[in-house]
Amino acid sequence: MQALPRGMRCIPFFVLWLTFSLCAQAQDSAQTIPAKKYSVKPAFDFDQRFSFIRDKKVNIWGERGGVLINEKFKVGVGVYFLKDKLKSLAVDTSGPLYTGKRNLYFGTMYFEPFVFRFKFVEFSVPFEAGFGKSIFQVYSSSTNELLNTTKRDFLPTGAGLSLSFKLPPAGRFKPTRWIGINFLAGYRYCVLQNYFQTDYNGMFWSVSGAIFLDRVTDDCREWNHARKQRKADRPDNSKINAG
Repeated sequence: MQALPRGMRCIPFFVLWLTFSLCAQAQDSAQTIPAKKYSVKPAFDFDQRFSFIRDKKVNIWGERGGVLINEKFKVGVGVYFLKDKLKSLAVDTSGPLYTGKRNLYFGTMYFEPFVFRFKFVEFSVPFEAGFGKSIFQVYSSSTNELLNTTKRDFLPTGAGLSLSFKLPPAGRFKPTRWIGINFLAGYRYCVLQNYFQTDYNGMFWSVSGAIFLDRVTDDCREWNHARKQRKADRPDNSKINAG
């Protein structure tokens, strides 16, 4: 894989600088989430990743789902796919030009410990490993006839830095605090590198919306507790009438 453009190389360093700057500023005002003896909550993440394969920008679409354990780390699985069209593909320099389609389908398991979790910002370090399929198809540029299909297995691994910002509630309307924005930057590495047209190794980054299911769970429990408390505080009409 060729080197990334100069402007893209600074993304991981910018994320690190922004993270620790916010951490220093939020120490006094942010409240940490109180630790529980043991808790398991659902977790979900949109995971659209931008990257370069053979010096061409591509979008890798995905989603992750798992659990948040003890408010300290997340574990789960992710599913991803890439569909990319290649134009003016030359198998050799003297031969005719072809068009190609490159599709990647893969799943991963991930482990994501938190460095810190404040009320409105959290920073984590996700690690992942998985298994997938690489499908490469070559077409004649003149007749659009399918000439060759190559299917290979590959084993993707990766690590990154994840920074999330959480929205505050809008007055008494709490659902706004269930959403936010996530920034992710990292490096991926394919354990098996000898596969035609995969070129999976390289940097990736992401900017996407975020849903904090643990906050949804907390609010639902709070609402349910408040409802039961109001019901318990109501006078018993049957006893009043009997009296």
